[in-house]
Amino acid sequence: MFGFLKYTEGAIPGKATKKKKTEDEKKEKSKLYETNRPARKLNKKWQENRPWLKFENDTMTCSVCLDYYINTNKPGSSGLQRVRGQNTFITGCTNRKISAVLDHEISNAHEKAILSMHSKTVTNEEKITSNAGKALLSLKHAEREKLRILFVNTHAIIKNNRPLRDFPWLCKLDILKGLDLGDTYQNQKAALDFMTAIGQASSDKTVKLINSTNFFAFMMDGSTDISGDEQEVLYVRTSVDGKVVEQYLGIGSPKSTSSLDLKEFAVNMFDSCGLDKGKLVAMGSDGASNMVGRRSGLATLLRQEVNDEIINVHCFAHRLELAFRDVLKKEKKYDKLMTLLIGLYYFYMKSYKSKKGLLDTMKALNVDGILPAKVTGTRWLPHLTRAIICLIRNFPAYEAHLCSLSHTNPKAEGLVKIMLSKDVVCFVLFLKEALKPLQKLSLQLQKPESTLADSIHWVEATIELTHECKMIMR
Repeated sequence: MFGFLKYTEGAIPGKATKKKKTEDEKKEKSKLYETNRPARKLNKKWQENRPWLKFENDTMTCSVCLDYYINTNKPGSSGLQRVRGQNTFITGCTNRKISAVLDHEISNAHEKAILSMHSKTVTNEEKITSNAGKALLSLKHAEREKLRILFVNTHAIIKNNRPLRDFPWLCKLDILKGLDLGDTYQNQKAALDFMTAIGQASSDKTVKLINSTNFFAFMMDGSTDISGDEQEVLYVRTSVDGKVVEQYLGIGSPKSTSSLDLKEFAVNMFDSCGLDKGKLVAMGSDGASNMVGRRSGLATLLRQEVNDEIINVHCFAHRLELAFRDVLKKEKKYDKLMTLLIGLYYFYMKSYKSKKGLLDTMKALNVDGILPAKVTGTRWLPHLTRAIICLIRNFPAYEAHLCSLSHTNPKAEGLVKIMLSKDVVCFVLFLKEALKPLQKLSLQLQKPESTLADSIHWVEATIELTHECKMIMR
């Protein structure tokens, strides 16, 4: 093969193969280049498409990183100190190479700051329409629907006066219906939290309504709970756009039922709810001396300390009941009738055997009767009217059943003796007609939307009806 080689005039020898430089030679060359090169300068072209790059005092800084890591994080935090050590664009980068800018641009710290800045500038509409926003909304909607059902169950238990122990099985019933309630908040403790939240929301709504009006009044009454503790309940009453609005405010236990302690309780209730006591113009209560007393009653104390023009309103329905009792307090037939009505209620409603016997008697005599009504209660005259109507409808069944028991039951014997008395029967028929206008008046006076003008009008109309009944009976 070498025989074909020959010399050609003008030929140039080939280039020698480059030898690979060692690491020491590379460092030496780089050092020599840095020594002989002209001074480096910051190039403004680097700022093109990089609005975050700032040149200050012959150094480079990143405005996005400065805003995120300095303004967002608390000074002295461990995360901030760690980033400061790694990110020279926060303290000021003195490296005048484009590679430093490129390295910072793709760093995790810078990308995190850019995402944070972008999230602040994104509109709510863009957030909602994004894929992440849609997924988050879908998740929130599902969680909100679960909580809505749990709140509805709690509200239903409260409105129907059911114990909180009914909440777990009510949730199980919803699950059997195919509703998704999740795996949590299905116990009595969660129901108590839901109930507290519902009560707080209702209270906040009431306070906001009262504070938006020019005046308000309150009604307060007390009773003892099952443990014997005194419980006072407060309702507020105002006018919105000419319509009477009545809202529950709160309930609590005062130190005692004295007027001083009741005044302290009411004032603390107003202050805790954030109500302006200067708007208080009236107070409604029953006729107890600790409420309406002229010298040291609750209304008098509130006039002295809150507003000297507060009007004290004695409950109209209560005053009607007191007036009715004053008229009949000397009538012995009324005492006999009340003894009969109360005795019938407890005789039948407290004994299953007696109630079953009465129902069988009604069925045998074909009497379209009803069970005895409780004559006592908070709505006095309507309760009495209902009990009298019940007595008249059930009279044949009462007579037959009580007479059959009178041979062995002294209580039944006494009740039937009063019921068959001629004067009691006549008195019952008289009261049935006399109570018609009075019980209607009592119900009208108890309406939450009633006003003073309406009450006066109803009283005047009832007086006219009473006079007409009197003329007819004569």
